[in-house]
Amino acid sequence: MISLREIDCCILRELLQNGRKSVSTIAKQYGTSTDVIWKHYKELEKAGIIAGATIQYNYPLFDYKGVASLLLNVEYQHISEVLERLMKNPDIHASRVYNSIYNIAIITTFKSLKELESVKERFTRQNSVVASRIYLWTDVRNIPENLLLGGASFTQRPIMENRPKKAARPSKVKLDNTDMQIVEKLSSSGRAPFSRIAKSLGVSTDTVSRRYDALLENDYIKVCVQINPLMLGYSGLLSFYVAFASESKKQAIESIAEIPDVSYLAKISGEYDMQVAVLVRQVQNIYEINEKIMQISGIRKIEVDIRRIPPRWPGPKQYISTF
Repeated sequence: MISLREIDCCILRELLQNGRKSVSTIAKQYGTSTDVIWKHYKELEKAGIIAGATIQYNYPLFDYKGVASLLLNVEYQHISEVLERLMKNPDIHASRVYNSIYNIAIITTFKSLKELESVKERFTRQNSVVASRIYLWTDVRNIPENLLLGGASFTQRPIMENRPKKAARPSKVKLDNTDMQIVEKLSSSGRAPFSRIAKSLGVSTDTVSRRYDALLENDYIKVCVQINPLMLGYSGLLSFYVAFASESKKQAIESIAEIPDVSYLAKISGEYDMQVAVLVRQVQNIYEINEKIMQISGIRKIEVDIRRIPPRWPGPKQYISTF
């Protein structure tokens, strides 16, 4: 585990919140020089803590009907085989699950309910699948900047941008092939210079800049830096499935979102009301976070599983915040 200085934590949080924020803007915000921020940024890259940059993605605006979690109970001897098959599908993100009757978790996007049903049937009809459960996502709050990056000794909360609330949603962008190509480029390299993207697409830098600004302002995408959680001592990813007492739901959600290391909350349909992703360092953290959630007024029941943490977080095209 690499120890971070306070300025490192601030840089990471700013870039987790806005992955294309300039070094000069961060320097001005913290009352230091551009050279200081740039030096620390390059050190974080060299150490492997900054592992890249990607985008958060507003699926409905790209003509997707939504996102769903599909949990599978697969016969133990077939887990590797099923996971390998799942990984070949670009619209499916699958991982091995522990501490649950379901041993594979899938997050999938779909453009119609028929398509979702097809995905479910494709895997659940196999003899190796013993049981399944599906949750549709209805809203998401994606807050990777909520990570407690400095460990127990660093307690400063993230500095949130004070963006004015929009009175009404801007006009929908009429997406074309250039927009989609820009989105794909930013998905794999969120901080790539617009000049480089423009050259690869055969358009002007001004075109890329204007298209990006339109996509950003209309909430189609948001760039987010990626970190390697393993380098910061994180070792597991918890998924809490939470059911609320209806009269206390709103306040309970806000209380969960304030817990350090909660990275996203997804409102879901079905037996539970919310899926909460939390990064943890050690077993003791699991107990502590479980206790914090259980003590929140309005929590009716919870279920939790754990999976291995990926080497880049957030993953590419995670769902953008919608509430």
